[in-house]
Amino acid sequence: MRKSLLALLVLGSTLTLAACDQAKEKAAEVKQATETKVEQAKAAVVEAKDAAADKATEMKDAVAAKATEMKDTAAAKTEEVKAAAVEAKDAAAAKVTEMKDAAAAKTEEVKNAAVEVKDAAADKVTEMKDAAATKMAEAKDAMKNAVSEAKDAMKAVGEKVEEIKPSTETK
Repeated sequence: MRKSLLALLVLGSTLTLAACDQAKEKAAEVKQATETKVEQAKAAVVEAKDAAADKATEMKDAVAAKATEMKDTAAAKTEEVKAAAVEAKDAAAAKVTEMKDAAAAKTEEVKNAAVEVKDAAADKVTEMKDAAATKMAEAKDAMKNAVSEAKDAMKAVGEKVEEIKPSTETK
C-alpha cells in the first residue's frame, strides 16, 4: 500500500514538473516570435527611411542639373541676342519654379509615406506586444491552474492515506 501511495506521490510531482516545463517552453516561443517581429518592423522602418532619403537626393540632383542646364542655355542666348536672352531667362525662371514646386510636392509625398510606414510599424509593434502579454498571462494562468490541481491531487492523496492508515494499523 505504501508503494502505491509513493507511486501516486511521484506521479503527481512528475505531472506538475511537466506542466511547468511546457509553460516555460511556450513562454520562450512567444518571446522569440515577438523579437522576430520587432526586428522585422525595425528593418522595414529603416528601409522606408533610406528610400525616402534616396528619393529626396534624386530630386535635389535632378533640380540642380536642370537648373544648371537652364542657366547655360540662358547665357548662350544672351550673347546671341539680348531680346532672346530675356525670353530664355523668363522661361528658365518659370521652369525652375515649376520644378521646385514639383520637387516640394514629391518630397512631401515621400515624407508622408515614410510617416505612414513608421506609424504602421509602431502599430504592429504595439499589437505584437499586446499579443505577447496576453499569451504570457494565459500561460501564467494555466501554470497556476496546474499547480492548484496538483495541490488538490496531493491533498486528496493525503486524505486517502489518512483514511487507509487506520485500517492498515488495526490489521
